[in-house]
Amino acid sequence: MKRLFGAATLAAAIVASPHVRAEENPSFWNLKPADLRTLVAAPQVMVTRTASGIDAYCRCPVVLKPHEIPEVMKKAIIAVEDKRYLDHGGVDLIALAAILRGGFSRGGSTIPMQLLKNLVLHDLQGRDFISKIERKGSEVWHAGSFDGAVGKQELLAAYLNQIEFGGREIVGLYRASRHYFRKEPRDLNLYEAALLAGMVQAPARLNPLKETTRERAHARARLVLGLMVEQGLIKEAEKKRAESTGIRPGLLAPFKIQAQAFTEWVVQSFAAEHVKDGETIRFFVTLEPRHQRLAETHLAGLVREGAVPDAYEAGAVMMTPEGRVQAMVGSVDWSKRQFNNAVKAKVQPGSTAKLPLLVAACEAGLSTESRITDEPVTGSWPSNGALGYAGTTTLREAFASSRNAAAVRLAQSLGPRKVAEASRRLGVDPGPDPDAGFVLGSYTTTVTAMTAAYAAVANGGFRVEPTAVLAVVDGRGVVRANFLETARTRAIPQRCVEPVRSVLGDVVRSGTGQGAALKGWKAYGKTGTTTGNADAWFVGWSEGRVLGVWMGRRRDAAGEAVAGRGAPAEYFRRVATSTNAMAEYRVAQERSGGRAPTATASARRPAEEAAPQRAERRAPAATAESRTRPNPAPQAERRPAPSREAARRLTDWDLWPDLAPPRAAEREFRREAPPPRVTERRRPAPPPRDAWGYDPWLDEAWEEDFVEEFDRLW
Repeated sequence: MKRLFGAATLAAAIVASPHVRAEENPSFWNLKPADLRTLVAAPQVMVTRTASGIDAYCRCPVVLKPHEIPEVMKKAIIAVEDKRYLDHGGVDLIALAAILRGGFSRGGSTIPMQLLKNLVLHDLQGRDFISKIERKGSEVWHAGSFDGAVGKQELLAAYLNQIEFGGREIVGLYRASRHYFRKEPRDLNLYEAALLAGMVQAPARLNPLKETTRERAHARARLVLGLMVEQGLIKEAEKKRAESTGIRPGLLAPFKIQAQAFTEWVVQSFAAEHVKDGETIRFFVTLEPRHQRLAETHLAGLVREGAVPDAYEAGAVMMTPEGRVQAMVGSVDWSKRQFNNAVKAKVQPGSTAKLPLLVAACEAGLSTESRITDEPVTGSWPSNGALGYAGTTTLREAFASSRNAAAVRLAQSLGPRKVAEASRRLGVDPGPDPDAGFVLGSYTTTVTAMTAAYAAVANGGFRVEPTAVLAVVDGRGVVRANFLETARTRAIPQRCVEPVRSVLGDVVRSGTGQGAALKGWKAYGKTGTTTGNADAWFVGWSEGRVLGVWMGRRRDAAGEAVAGRGAPAEYFRRVATSTNAMAEYRVAQERSGGRAPTATASARRPAEEAAPQRAERRAPAATAESRTRPNPAPQAERRPAPSREAARRLTDWDLWPDLAPPRAAEREFRREAPPPRVTERRRPAPPPRDAWGYDPWLDEAWEEDFVEEFDRLW
């Protein structure tokens, strides 16, 4: 009778699943395979409309590609969650038989079914019988096509990226590894992988950091190891070795970002149209948490150094050339001022407003070497500042040096209306009937709009509409809006794209934007500074990432002034250097099959900035001497160490630790042969870390406080 009831409920679940209802909008699982692969690897903003207002938060996992996930982690999760994952086509018929024997409480869900439940079917996760029937039917019916469209390896990676390991802040394997073990996923040992895999069942009850749940978590980890042995994924000797090794915590801080400004923008742009009362809607978004972390950290660094005075606020946006926003910084310190300067602040753009003038000049037939007049129009207006007036100069030099007089005279000769029309095509409206002076940035716009205008040059001349959302999906899998494919409208004639790029490249190479120049990569952009240094800008791009930053003085605030060629250009340089290096390393790692490249990932970077090969790293010797000073590499292999300031600017392993040399072997060495404790508590100040080489903080002397803390924890 029990089996008959199980069969009946399973059949009812399939019949009741959403596939039988004709819907106006497509379902999540009916999207194109390429679109599905994009969405399962995307963060989401969850928006709920209640009687008291809107609640929203970002599920922001750091997405790992299949080759970036260690094999021990893949084996552990398969062993405990879906042992026939590699053999079935999305639905495990043998596991489903458990439902016939014991009903829904017996499980039977495969990894594709669980991913559908957690990523799409959040409205059907109630405990009532009807919700269970409908959800299980949807999972069974669609898991097969979902599995085939996404692919085994990509789907397994998506599952590990999207699963929650302990609430909203610990989504995905990467953030779990950083939170629980203070290390990169690639450094996880077998026991740690088993512990994380065991947590998936109930993260709150299996938390290894809490005293009340620690023993339960370790018991679950041993169970996972036993399952791995039974299924032939590891040997008994490996299991015993893993149990004796246990947890080996690293030194990295938990990965955290401040995505409130981005989340607020999503809510204000889309919630009114797509979220009804009582609903929870999932917005798949374009945010890239790694880039967000870099954008936040480098701004904080400039503030800490005093490059951004206390009197200034800031806003920054990073987007792809197609307009997908990957990072957004709303203010210098969101905890103190919750105002999104990147979207809401209407500010004067300064000389960044000269971009439409350059486009209009090309459209009128002028070349970059055409001669133009650089003389004041009336009296001493407009002023070129310390540059003075050249009389006549080339179009290229006038833009590179940001000659205001030449810009206004050129706008007069072309006609302000034609220049204004070019500006509107780029998405920046200077007003209904501007005069020629608007090319100096006398109107107001936003950081997001101005960054999108420059993105149009980066993408080959097509207008950009900045977007944060890829798709809008409700709690039953219905796609309410799809922004994965967008129409393209040409804003800049094809023949003008390269001349405009060439001039913007000269701005960085030899003009006012030299502070934004990169070593090893091309960069393009424009500085901007308004009267009295009230606003300072840099907008540009490098390697397919467009970054706009504005720093503005608060009203009636006194203090040191900032110009576009200063802190904004430096901010662009730091962020672009970090993102480019990280991207190149990840590409090189993928080409090497997931192994860290033996050569520098950034092949075009100068040798003095190249990351060292793995072979150059050695475990520190367990001697008293090694406890008091770094253990340098052989002198012949070492480059001169840069200054502390240069080292901090070049890299920070905590920003993208994938670039850091492996630390697991060093930690294992220290655990196996721990040096004696130093009785003298005083220690010398740490020397500056080598920008791409030896990190003295890895030496045991500088690690002492960390070791004591983790000894206490574990």
